[in-house]
Amino acid sequence: MWFGGSTGLPPLARPRGSIPLAPHLPQVWTSSDWPDHERRVASHRGRHVVVLGPCGVDEEELVRVTGHSVPDDVAWRWPGSYVVAQIEPGTVTIWTDLASAIPVYTRRTPEGVLWASSSRLLAGFDEKPSVNLDKVAARLVSPDTAEAGMDSFFHRIERVPPGHRFRLTVCREPDTRVMWRPTPMADGHALRLRSALEDAVAVRVDHSAQPSTDFSGGFDSTALGLLAAECLAPEGRGIVGVTVHPEGVHHGGDLDYAREAAHHPRLDHRWMPVTDDHTPYGKLDLVPATDEPAPSTVSYAYFSGQLTWLTEEVGSDMHMTGDGGDALLFTPPYYLVELLKRGRIRRALGEAARWAHVRRMSILDAFRTANSRAEPDPVPSWAGAKQPVVGGEDPFSLESPTLRALMRTMAQAGRTARSDVQIAEAFGIALHNPYFDSQVIDAYLSVPVDSLPGPSRYKPIMAEAMRDLFPERLARRTTKGDASSDHHHGLRKALPALLDFMDGHLAGEGLVDVAGLRGSMRRAAMGVGDELAQVESAVATEAWLRAVRSAPAIPWEKIEARAA
Repeated sequence: MWFGGSTGLPPLARPRGSIPLAPHLPQVWTSSDWPDHERRVASHRGRHVVVLGPCGVDEEELVRVTGHSVPDDVAWRWPGSYVVAQIEPGTVTIWTDLASAIPVYTRRTPEGVLWASSSRLLAGFDEKPSVNLDKVAARLVSPDTAEAGMDSFFHRIERVPPGHRFRLTVCREPDTRVMWRPTPMADGHALRLRSALEDAVAVRVDHSAQPSTDFSGGFDSTALGLLAAECLAPEGRGIVGVTVHPEGVHHGGDLDYAREAAHHPRLDHRWMPVTDDHTPYGKLDLVPATDEPAPSTVSYAYFSGQLTWLTEEVGSDMHMTGDGGDALLFTPPYYLVELLKRGRIRRALGEAARWAHVRRMSILDAFRTANSRAEPDPVPSWAGAKQPVVGGEDPFSLESPTLRALMRTMAQAGRTARSDVQIAEAFGIALHNPYFDSQVIDAYLSVPVDSLPGPSRYKPIMAEAMRDLFPERLARRTTKGDASSDHHHGLRKALPALLDFMDGHLAGEGLVDVAGLRGSMRRAAMGVGDELAQVESAVATEAWLRAVRSAPAIPWEKIEARAA
């Protein structure tokens, strides 16, 4: 599913089969399967305000905003994950969400500028999409920090920064301005987070015939399930909470937390067994084409199996995940260094001691490790490019290095998660990640920098926000589960086929040294060293490149129409 529009003089261009948002707005369109409740429009004289994506704004407020002027806090004013566009004669103004959960891309043409929620869609305007190999190379060199610039994985397609107002005017250069910065509040942080999550969940379940959610036993997905159950209870409805477990295993670790938390009358707790068919690195040849490598790529066998199970066993039409919760609610380790620089010596030493205890290291090593997290990732020996990627610009111009790191991670994770959403669409399931909602992010970051939890603390503000719904044992939890052993096992199992798989498109473009990469893969399969993340990035990128180059482009057409 996608949406977009154009600015400039007729003829207007749009994807074949797209639907104009309204008869008087032929230059704004969506795919035919875009949900009606996620495409809202209000008009006043020559101004039209469009909201695309799940959003909790009511019609009265949308009409009021359209009749005056769109406030620049519109991206986080309402619950949901959405983009706002104001269409006026000769001008289009777009407000992007804080995490790029619904990203906006642009493509210049001789007639004007095209904008859309999909970079691959815009790349199809050239009939044969051209992959941006420089971006691919940057991802291989440094998977976590290849965010410099506003380019995309396709040539001539640029992305609009998150949390910005982007104005397109005929015959003028686009104007891009940051609109959001956190507003520190002295107290009430748990209440604000709880309220924002309640609203985020309600926006989703209110429009779902059969909602479901991950229910892993961790804080993030458990909160979504219990809040949804509370929201639906007055209507006599409920939500299905899905706990994934190894086949034949129903106890231990996260499974016990999930079972204990599931005692809500409106939560239908289901268990999905995971078998050898769901092992990581399986079914890579079936991964569909997306805007960029999806986070689920190496786990596609599991992810596609889960989506099929949700469709056949649950009948789910909307599924929520806790993705983004860790990125938002865990404070980056560099925070220890920032506390020192802010003169908070006692607090810095206390938090470093706690983190050192958890990591089983000295306090001095804790500070050294925290400071090293600000350095560029090491370049893999097998990567064709040899320059490390510096961590990318701060789109929000934040003074705090901790907040810069946090928001850079949120924007990267939110945008890449859109590729998982695109995969889920093929199974008929609307996949939602409420922790990437702008209002949720804004609510949590009302915590002043000096008052953020230390990196060793397990989401204390969330525990406080959910204390009336979380079981006492879950609320006291201090660690989270780890699935890295599954990935090592999957890599060992798939290694013979993967060694051949990686002598493919990346190697053909000179972006990897196959012999060196195979060495890294063998070491990672044995659990030796720390190369697993780099290997997974390379495998995911190869699978994506194969999918994109084999998939047909979405055709475009030009429509003679009068611009509003």
